[in-house]
Amino acid sequence: MHSGSTANFLTRENSSRDLLGKFHKDSSACIRARQRVLQCLSHQFPFALQLKQWGVQNEVKCRHCEKYYKEKNIRDSPDTVESAGHMQCYCPALQLPRIAVHHGIWRELMFSIQKSSTELNHASEPRWHFPSALSPEAHAEWGLYKILEYMGLHEILPPGAGQNRVRLRKDIEEYHIDFDDTDIDTCIARRPDGLAFDKEKKLCMFW
Repeated sequence: MHSGSTANFLTRENSSRDLLGKFHKDSSACIRARQRVLQCLSHQFPFALQLKQWGVQNEVKCRHCEKYYKEKNIRDSPDTVESAGHMQCYCPALQLPRIAVHHGIWRELMFSIQKSSTELNHASEPRWHFPSALSPEAHAEWGLYKILEYMGLHEILPPGAGQNRVRLRKDIEEYHIDFDDTDIDTCIARRPDGLAFDKEKKLCMFW
């Protein structure tokens, strides 16, 4: 019986061992991607922090961050340690790849939900419509303005002088949602990961 952090993780309940096993058996998955997953799970990926622990190098600073801040001409940049957590969650130089992966996961998930959604409306048509599952562009567009306009609850005015935000704030307040000013701004700025519409009943489910 193996012990250690990797074994502890893989023997924990709900650690997705079945999915990891399927992924590594999937011949269509890139061999390099499968190797990278194994390296991360077993703490063998050559991040700077890992290389220092192995005695290969002394520096633990994130090379991507150094290059990023230099290109942005940011002098007082934070000292960031190049570790698995930093690279996967925080490194600003890798923000766009992280977002792309995140959107890709949600598109696959919404496709699966859409295929399983068999409920019909009064016209014997699919009750729920899933626009966010259509394309990366559609995913990026669905902010609160667009959602309310699509449901016929809010009209987007031509750009200028912040009219849309003022009007939407008023609409939110009139719906008796108990928000303060900061909460309303946060609500307006949010973009759901996934959406489903029932236009007949003017309902929206979002994740």
